[in-house]
Amino acid sequence: MKGDIPQEASMSDFDGAAELFGVLSTPIRLRIIGALCDGEKNVSQLLHDIAVSQPNMSQHLNVLYRAGVVARRRHGVQVYYRIGDESVVRVCKAVCSQIGLDQTVGHEKP
Repeated sequence: MKGDIPQEASMSDFDGAAELFGVLSTPIRLRIIGALCDGEKNVSQLLHDIAVSQPNMSQHLNVLYRAGVVARRRHGVQVYYRIGDESVVRVCKAVCSQIGLDQTVGHEKP
């Protein structure tokens, strides 16, 4: 375990990781990322997939956008969102697969 973190990692690397984990710490944001893994969607499509209020969805999308996790484009009155940083998807998949692995081998969640 000691060798898992590169020795050359700086405090700014850890700060960046902590910031990313903070952004990902809300289940709705993880669900948004999961929904966008299937491709670009507008807010209405996301609201269909994720049962939250429109203002709540907009707030979470704004946090993800400011963090660079999602990108957006405007087409007429619609705003479309897509994954903006594929490395975030890899982090989410790695964490989720570890959680799934722990559950299948009989480990309980802490």
